[in-house]
Amino acid sequence: MRPTTLILGIAVLIVLVGEHESQAQRGGRGGGGRAGGGISGGARVSGGAHVGAYGGAGAGARSSHTVVGPGGGSRTAGAGGGSYTTQRGTTINYGGAGRGGTTAGGMNYGRGVGGVQVTTPGGRTATKVGTAGGIAGPGGNAIGGRSGVVAGSGPGGSYSGAYRGGVAVGPHGAVAGGTRVGTATGVGGRTVSGASRVGAAAGPYGAVAGGSRVGYGVGPGGVAVGGSRVVAGRTGYGTYYAGRGALVATGGAVRTNFGYYNTFNRGWYAQYPGAWYAAGWTAARIWGAPAWGAVASYCSYPAEPAYYDYGESVVYSGNTVTLNGETEVPAEQYAQQATDIAATGTPTKEDPKPDDFELLGVFAMVQEGEEKSTNIFQLAVSKGGLIRGNYYNALTDTTEPVCGSVDKKTQRAAWTVADRKSPVYEAGIANLTRDEITMLVHFSKDNRQQYMLVRIQQPEGNQPTGKSQ
Repeated sequence: MRPTTLILGIAVLIVLVGEHESQAQRGGRGGGGRAGGGISGGARVSGGAHVGAYGGAGAGARSSHTVVGPGGGSRTAGAGGGSYTTQRGTTINYGGAGRGGTTAGGMNYGRGVGGVQVTTPGGRTATKVGTAGGIAGPGGNAIGGRSGVVAGSGPGGSYSGAYRGGVAVGPHGAVAGGTRVGTATGVGGRTVSGASRVGAAAGPYGAVAGGSRVGYGVGPGGVAVGGSRVVAGRTGYGTYYAGRGALVATGGAVRTNFGYYNTFNRGWYAQYPGAWYAAGWTAARIWGAPAWGAVASYCSYPAEPAYYDYGESVVYSGNTVTLNGETEVPAEQYAQQATDIAATGTPTKEDPKPDDFELLGVFAMVQEGEEKSTNIFQLAVSKGGLIRGNYYNALTDTTEPVCGSVDKKTQRAAWTVADRKSPVYEAGIANLTRDEITMLVHFSKDNRQQYMLVRIQQPEGNQPTGKSQ
């Protein structure tokens, strides 16, 4: 999708917003609040067109206007957009618009649309355009939904997809569902398509979820058709059980779709002067997979590992976290522990040199059901338990240093990116010697989500060029 198409789509929405304002001035029953749509926490309507999610009016040129009707309601509408270029030459164009408000009867609502387009110096493009909307009443009932399309292209081919989801929240629980379709085309003309549908229902006693996936591939040899699967139930802000088979399957899919083997080598590090790096490192060390025995010996940890399997040995249940089926701690306390562990590893002048670290490898971070990652960590640990490395965002072609630490007593590792205090990423240090693991990301003390880390190793015969694909 070209930038002109993106801007045209946003302009159409701005016209609709203006028309809606005129109706508010005439009828006087509209709502106000913040411009935008979207559901926050499944029950509260707030600004929906964010730069990171839908492109939104959160930065660059923006404008807003509020109208108050004679019935006591108010309505606010706004729009904005902009463009900027990173130091590595990646161009990001974004725009968005939205409206929202409160009726005289106390009902909050909002709706927003936006888009973002990223173009790297190497010619790769990625575009996402979507809408979000929601409405919440004073009695605790709320409904909301979102939909959008994504597309991208580069030297290796192209991909596209569409998604739609919704949620309804009442005093006794919630129900949610969504659909996703997508296609991918490689340089050889091979095209793969798929579709999935998921749904969930949560009540006062727990949650259940299910889903199905069908797909087919078209190539020179003909057509292949896939089947369906069911996913385990989970809640929105905690942990869920992920069996070993599911982890292995996701890991295999992520490795198959991984396209950034030319990162984390000498030529690549030279392009990012701020990256954490030692000149003596070889690709075999950087992309290696150390065994727990080697890490434990290097850091003087007990030979018996303490694994953190989120959803199994670490389980969130409401405001409580249960560890190994025995110990219970408040969720807020558990989150604060992760923050403290990460903060302990804040860089100082006494930091050991990068050469004095045991490299842990390269990991792709994904959510459940994802089969492709653009969020990549390269991690290492010092003898004193400091976590260092790099976070590479393949979508924006940017890299930032990682800092954190390992609590020697609990063998729990936590880290942050750059100088930001959140989100805080955590995993067991022993888990980081495995190929597929669960991890927890704390966005705040009361908002955390379970993710996966998939170890990536360079295939035999790969010849790094120093440029990401």
